[in-house]
Amino acid sequence: MKRLCIFLLNLVIMFFGASIVSAQEDIHPSQLELTRKTYVDTLDQYRNKEQKFFVIREQYKQLQTLASLEDAVKASKDVQIARIDTLLAYFNTLQLYVNELRGADLQKKQDVSQRLQQVVLELGISKQHVQKATDRIALDKLSTAYESRNNLYISTAYATLSLIRIANMQTATDQLGLLSSQVFETIQASSPSANVMSEKQRGYDELARTIGTIKEFITKAMNRYESNIGNDFTQSSYSQLVDILGSGFTKLKQGESFIKELAQ
Repeated sequence: MKRLCIFLLNLVIMFFGASIVSAQEDIHPSQLELTRKTYVDTLDQYRNKEQKFFVIREQYKQLQTLASLEDAVKASKDVQIARIDTLLAYFNTLQLYVNELRGADLQKKQDVSQRLQQVVLELGISKQHVQKATDRIALDKLSTAYESRNNLYISTAYATLSLIRIANMQTATDQLGLLSSQVFETIQASSPSANVMSEKQRGYDELARTIGTIKEFITKAMNRYESNIGNDFTQSSYSQLVDILGSGFTKLKQGESFIKELAQ
């Protein structure tokens, strides 16, 4: 269970980072705050119940009484339900983002959405089994069954986060390209002198090359994403993809600077 708590904490940091949240402008802010609060609250509850479980488990090991066993069984049940509730809140939040995601290939978006739905369905069924369990042996079996599916949950989370990252970069690049065209059209309409127009043309050409470079990084990231389809997405593969897009983000900031210069 300790490994899961660390995993959940990592996902809090990655998923609710500004680079992901700020890009989803179509989602009403109240929805963003609600999903953030729901997930963070359930994670806090899980941590508290996990710590309580560890204490009660140690008490049972020392006392070895029926009463202490009953307390341990109840604490185990509570922490398993809290764990599932936390993951349900997380994956439901991911689904919200995917539903509103722009810049993503529709088929890949649908594939990720189906994976999320399947995970949510499995977790819901698991929660029902835990709620019905009444003894230590049944709860131990359910905990073991969960652990066998943990890699699936991790892989689904990283696959979704990877697609979100790529789509956000694609959307930002598309917006940069559109803005650059609008700025250059405005420049042409102002009938500048030949020298000024030549200077602006060189700047516009450099901006176009920068946008082309960003698209190359997006392509590399997508190739990395597709290479993991059919395999497990891991923190390592996700980090590699983020590093690729990080280079694209640097170029994106440079492109924004070029736009400002052109507009002067």
